[in-house]
Amino acid sequence: MHFRTGTLDDVEVIATLHTESWRSAYAGIMPGSYLDGPLLEERSALWADRLAPGRAGSGEDLLLVAEEDGAVEGFVYLARQPDGRVLLDNLHVRPARKRSGIGRLLMGRAFAWAAECHPGRAVYLEVLRDNAPAIAFYERCGGSPAREFMELLPAGFELAVIEYVWTPSAVASWN
Repeated sequence: MHFRTGTLDDVEVIATLHTESWRSAYAGIMPGSYLDGPLLEERSALWADRLAPGRAGSGEDLLLVAEEDGAVEGFVYLARQPDGRVLLDNLHVRPARKRSGIGRLLMGRAFAWAAECHPGRAVYLEVLRDNAPAIAFYERCGGSPAREFMELLPAGFELAVIEYVWTPSAVASWN
């Protein structure tokens, strides 16, 4: 497995994997009409914005890509937030490669980056309450549930979300 920082050249492959992951993980959680709609176009616009010149590589955020034999198998995206914490906003592994260890490797590298570039800062993420496999993974990785809330998605529907947090000391010592 090879890890590298994502670039603007990765927009298409990251958006495609992001879409594939959502359609697999969120089937039965998000409306089918949304998942079957223009999700790829939405994800492409999101990643084109995140990886735009001047924004990507600023030190405030990171797209880390996991590749094997030249194929992207997963990625993680982190972004420093105005409150000083680091948001682990996306962690996706190709659905056929889930439970292969790629997600755990990405978590480790994400936490190493956060500890180095944003020392003393907590890392958190938001996960859909009905996404039991992801919740189990984050709990195995030492995340602690901090709060639960309803989130209105831009597509117009609400979903229950749980915030998981890793303290600065947990981030610095994670293995």
